Order: sequence, then structure tokens, then C-alpha cells
Amino acid sequence: MIFIVFPSEEVIPMKKTTLGAVYILIAALMWGAFPMFNRILYASGVTVLQAVSARAVIAAAVYAVWGFAAGTFRGLKWRDFAFLFVYGLVSVLGTYTFYALAIRELSGAMASMLLYTAPAFVILFNRIFYGDRITPVKLAALLISFAGCCLVVRIYDPASLTLNFKGIVYGLLSGICYSLLTVIGRKAYARGYTSLQNTFVPAIAVGLAMCVITPPWTIPFTGGTVILCYLAIGIIGSVLPYFFYLKGLSTGIDGAAAILLANLEPVTATVLGYAIFSDLLEWPQILGIVVVLAGSVLPSLKKSPQAAE
Repeated sequence: MIFIVFPSEEVIPMKKTTLGAVYILIAALMWGAFPMFNRILYASGVTVLQAVSARAVIAAAVYAVWGFAAGTFRGLKWRDFAFLFVYGLVSVLGTYTFYALAIRELSGAMASMLLYTAPAFVILFNRIFYGDRITPVKLAALLISFAGCCLVVRIYDPASLTLNFKGIVYGLLSGICYSLLTVIGRKAYARGYTSLQNTFVPAIAVGLAMCVITPPWTIPFTGGTVILCYLAIGIIGSVLPYFFYLKGLSTGIDGAAAILLANLEPVTATVLGYAIFSDLLEWPQILGIVVVLAGSVLPSLKKSPQAAE
């Protein structure tokens, strides 16, 4: 899952490359497939916490090996690990859990689109905590995203809205936690942590926390499909797309182009949900998806933002 940052500082523009676009497209498609694997696990009797634990532990194990091999953790002191651990528990664990709960209650498309309310929360929280000015462009993005989300959650159908209220709340909470990846991450970058440290250490913290909350030996391994889905949500849902996204950014692709490609994530989730699970998809919802995506990229049309997982 991609996260969009709207910084207040000047950003050096990046040169667009075809190879970088291919890498980011692969990442977006992988993140978009994530809800599909979660839903298969739920249908097999796996609980939300068990699925979250499997994803977190697998990703943490890979990141730990990757980090030690790359020397990512060199120079970090105990207070650095403490800060990054709290950062991970507040933002990453919250995102994992609430997004998984939203997928259980809603269609993959609705859950994914509610997750993408995060840029709007970033704008609000950056105003509260950092004093960033809410420009007319950002305000327009907020209003557009809100209008689009209203269509996605079928606000025009009161019966459906009442039925899905719990899932909508989970989805919005996932967006809030997701936004904290950037809001708190901004503080982390100000402290001088690298992008790998800012990603690996919080993810490892979540894996360790889930080992306590839902130990791996309590997770059911009831068949090959379930085991493959565990591996999929950890590798395809976290590790590989992050690798491809960073690889894409390293080619120098323009930030605005990267965001446009990354926004194929919820579109992928929508198409797979409709094709595999026969999810209801009405024309107003399709319009809402387009509107939310438009709202998320609107600020990037004025200046190129940075993006990170």
C-alpha cells in the first residue's frame, strides 16, 4: 500500500523513466491484490488477529534479515529503537488491524478506498501538529475526497449505510492510522533516520508485538491454501511491493507520476473483488472511486510530493 506525503518543503523533481513506472505499477498491483488473500483466509475461518499476526511476523522476519544484511540498523541507539517501535505500534499496527477489520466487514474496494482517505487526514494533522497552511488546493482535495468517499460507502442508500456502519468506521480508522505513518514519519525523518530504518524498525516492532498478542503457534495451518495466503499477505502484501516501489523511486521517476501509478491499488482491489467475489459495484460507487483518486492526486498537480510505503 502506497502512502502519499504532502510536504511543505521544496522537493527536488525526479526524472520519469519507463522502468521506474513498471516497478511502481507492479507494486500497486500487488498491494491491490492484498484484500483478496485476506478474504480467502476469513472464509477459511482465520480471525482478523491471526491474519494480522501472520502478515506482521512474516514481514518482520524478512525485514530483519534484509536490515541486518544491508547494515540498516547500524548507528541506531536504544532511544532510536524506542521511538521507532512506538511509531510502528501506533501507525503500522493500527493500519494493519483496522484495514483487516474493514476488509472483513466490507468489500475489498470499499475498504481500500476508505484507507485512501489518509491523505486528507495528513493535511488536517499537519495543520494541527506542524502548523502547515491548508492551501485552496489542499482544501479542494479534502472536499473532493470526502465527497468521493460518501459515494463509495453508498451514502445515497441509508439502509446500506446503516448495515455497513461498523465497517465504515474501521475503514476510516485505518485511514487515520495510515496517515500517522507520514505525520509521525515526518518527525522520524527530521531526526535523521533513513527510509529503510523508518520502515524496517517499526515493522519489526509490530511483528514482535503480534508474537505476544497472537503467537504464531496459535495461528491455524489448516491446509495448503491457508498457508499460501499467509505467505501472500506477508510477501505480496508487504515485502515485495515495498521493494518494487523503492526500486521504482530509485530510477528517478517523477513523484506525481509515481502517485498516479500507485493509485491503481484500489482500482485493482475493486476489479478483483468484482471478478472473484461478485462484490456489488454500482455506478455511483465507481464515480466515487474516480473522485477519491482525483482528490488524492490534486495536490501533486501543483508540486511534486514524496511518496513512501
